[in-house]
Amino acid sequence: MPVALSPVRLHRLFSLVPVALALAACGGGSDSADPVVPTPATPLTLTGTAATGAAIAGKLVEAKCNGGNGNVNSLADGSYTIAVTGGQLPCVLRVTAADGTVLHSLATGSGNAAKANLTPVSELVLANLSGGTPASYFGSFDATAAAALTSAKAEAAVTAVVATLKAAGVDLSATGNVLTATLVAASGTTAGNDFDKALDALQKKLADSGTTLAALVQTVAISSPAAPVTALSNTPSLPAELLLQPAASNCSALRSGKYRLVYNRNHAGGSYDTEVLTVNATTLTVVNAAGEVNQLRANGQCRFLTPANGDAVVSQAGIMVLQVQDGGSFHLGLAFPEQTHPLSALAGDWNALQLERTTDNGPIHLSSGTWTLDATGKLTAATFCEDAVTCESGTLAATAGFPGIASSVNTSGGFNWTNSRDGWTDRVFLYRTGGGELLRVSLSDAGGHLALSTRVVASTLPAVGRVSTFWNITQNNDYTASAVTEGTNTVRSVDSAAGSFLRDNQFNATTGVTRPETLRVNAPRSGFSARQGETVTASDGSSSAVGRFVALSLRGTGIMSVGFPGNNTLVLSVNQ
Repeated sequence: MPVALSPVRLHRLFSLVPVALALAACGGGSDSADPVVPTPATPLTLTGTAATGAAIAGKLVEAKCNGGNGNVNSLADGSYTIAVTGGQLPCVLRVTAADGTVLHSLATGSGNAAKANLTPVSELVLANLSGGTPASYFGSFDATAAAALTSAKAEAAVTAVVATLKAAGVDLSATGNVLTATLVAASGTTAGNDFDKALDALQKKLADSGTTLAALVQTVAISSPAAPVTALSNTPSLPAELLLQPAASNCSALRSGKYRLVYNRNHAGGSYDTEVLTVNATTLTVVNAAGEVNQLRANGQCRFLTPANGDAVVSQAGIMVLQVQDGGSFHLGLAFPEQTHPLSALAGDWNALQLERTTDNGPIHLSSGTWTLDATGKLTAATFCEDAVTCESGTLAATAGFPGIASSVNTSGGFNWTNSRDGWTDRVFLYRTGGGELLRVSLSDAGGHLALSTRVVASTLPAVGRVSTFWNITQNNDYTASAVTEGTNTVRSVDSAAGSFLRDNQFNATTGVTRPETLRVNAPRSGFSARQGETVTASDGSSSAVGRFVALSLRGTGIMSVGFPGNNTLVLSVNQ
């Protein structure tokens, strides 16, 4: 079989051709002929600067390339030059700063020379590109990883990280490619250039926000498109761009920035109850779309009062659940950091639970659903449950006669969710939490309903002894919202065979009286939970009627959506 020749072997082969021809022409081949010396291959040269805002001087810079490795100590200004004999692009690099911080970078492209700066930003780029820890990526870098690492992937990671940092107030957009841009690090009497000053700004952001680079790297990795689904975390946490923002003194989860407000009210249709707010977490001021300044008042840990004396609480994922005053009544609202997502982010299987009208001018009632969308945002399958329990399923394909329901980007933010046959259009917004999970929020133009959706993942049984403390805000069946109440429950026992657990729920916060309640996970469908209706004996000896409900944990948000079919109310339960 033919033998594949490497570029180096081909070079050596062709360097022998003229000599061989000359010898053949004169009948050569005698022992007295001069030996043929092959031309050596040009080594791969890597250059760059290692800096954190100040030069990383005199530290070992290591390079792992496709086919070879190399290392050298950085100079006083943080610059380095490594010759990697036998190495080819792409490469990954590593340096350890004087304080023990380990930074990584990468070099892609072709040819015998490349540039790679090693900075906290390059560490974030590698986290985004790999969807994991840069240290693990460097440690396992081999020929397979090298084959998968392209310039396009590196550029996409750079773009994503620069956008994240810009949203947090560190603007590197004018720097160029942060991996290859000119970086003059501050050293001795030499002042750093604008790139280096941006690194200083990032360091200050980390210090002021109380966030570590390691925490920021972890969040960037988990929220990366390259992260495996198994890496997504249901633990509520802030996304990377919020971790660098100032926090409220009474709530580390409330950070400064742009927030998308959505709420629902009972109206005839044709409008959407949404706007973008500007939140200053330090002063607790909120500026609405009309430029009006609203002052929040701290009312406990992560709890606030609005100017209209409405209640507002903030989940550990940075989502505010609140009473919004409109038309003299309070309505259920959510405010979450404004983000931009590609249409493909809508793809996958979604569970939803909401109050809504399913017919024009019909009653407002509880419903649930499970949807499947493709990468273009088109609905391809659905299970719809009119009363949140009794369901109808179908494959929503045009050939099957179902209406075409599809998504498109809305230039004002989020997406349009349109039924081309019936002519309705909902607004849809996505929020990615620090654990990488997505919350999908949709608003109807016909009646004002607000639907909350989460990725379909089977529920698991809780640990015995788990204590949950939470705030509840109730959305009534006329789209008004009641004030926040507090509650707590403790898991008493678990029945793995039945897929159920027993908890003691404090249903009277004033007296502290509890009652036993039985819940089943993955009922009525995967990802949901259900509390069975029954009459039980409370801790004070009284008889207590437990109402049936259907619950949906909104993954990664610290919020559970709970629907009561008996009176068509919806409760958002926010973990404290």
